[in-house]
Amino acid sequence: MLYLYMRGFHFSKFDSNQEGRSPFEKLLDIFMQLLTYTSGDVSEALEWLNELDKQYQLTDQDYGMGDFIEDLKQKGYITEDEQRGEIKITPKTEQGIRKKAWKRSSAS
Repeated sequence: MLYLYMRGFHFSKFDSNQEGRSPFEKLLDIFMQLLTYTSGDVSEALEWLNELDKQYQLTDQDYGMGDFIEDLKQKGYITEDEQRGEIKITPKTEQGIRKKAWKRSSAS
């Protein structure tokens, strides 16, 4: 069991032994939570996720942060504006954040 804390926020428990979930799905849950805390700022959320990865080894040799970012792009969670050098969330991600927030609030 591992509890993650950062900047005064309490993150939900991350269990790296969750069966039936891909590394992408595990990282996506954390990433979506971080997006909530960063008000949708993808770059900041990825920076936080990198720090959490360094501290808690969330990724491994088979699936790293680069793989995760590429999967986010391929699966339509983020887009990259090469002219502006920005990475932004997509409507798919916005909807996912709202769903997770609703589930958390209705579970309380």
